Amino acid sequence: MFARIRAKVQGIFHGPLLYHALSMGLIHDQREGVSLGGGGVRIPGYWDIDICHTSDLVIDLSKTPLPFRDQSMKYAVCISVISYFPYDKASFLLKEIFRVLKKGGIIRFGVPDLYCLAKKYVEGDREFFFQKLPNGHDRFEGEKIADKFNTWFSGHKSWGGVTSTYMYDYESLAHICVKAGFSCVERKAYRESQLEDVELIDNREDHMFFLEAVK
Repeated sequence: MFARIRAKVQGIFHGPLLYHALSMGLIHDQREGVSLGGGGVRIPGYWDIDICHTSDLVIDLSKTPLPFRDQSMKYAVCISVISYFPYDKASFLLKEIFRVLKKGGIIRFGVPDLYCLAKKYVEGDREFFFQKLPNGHDRFEGEKIADKFNTWFSGHKSWGGVTSTYMYDYESLAHICVKAGFSCVERKAYRESQLEDVELIDNREDHMFFLEAVK
């Protein structure tokens, strides 16, 4: 019971109150980066925003604009998150990121790669699809390769039970970055970045592509 009460209290201070304080410019903080969907993982110099109750700011990014003022952030990272948004919501989030970044600001994405995963599926890559976690459980849900492949479209669950809904390859994500207004969009290798602490940012090298866009 006490844990539930504590979670509710944290939700108030890390939710509506903090959101409104940030949106009105009432909080002066040295952090100039924002981690979108970071799951409570801390990156020095970044605000962590997610529906996870341990995040700095608890909001649903699919329903709520970013609380930061125009051109107030230098960096944004969004790793293993954008595929959980329907296409129209993802496009809106890209426009919000563009809005809050300063000129020359950078957004870095790490995204499950549709091309890579489709290639592994067509080639019947059992070694990849039937990997085991350290606890002995399957890394990917499903009994057959097709079942496991389909979880990227409608199966992988994040905090709050949200499931993945839309897959990208590099070209498709680069396209909506350009539509959002970003002037320079580049594909990056794993842990190749203009950002510091990239080793704290990137993960899942075996089936992700990485993209950086500059405002």
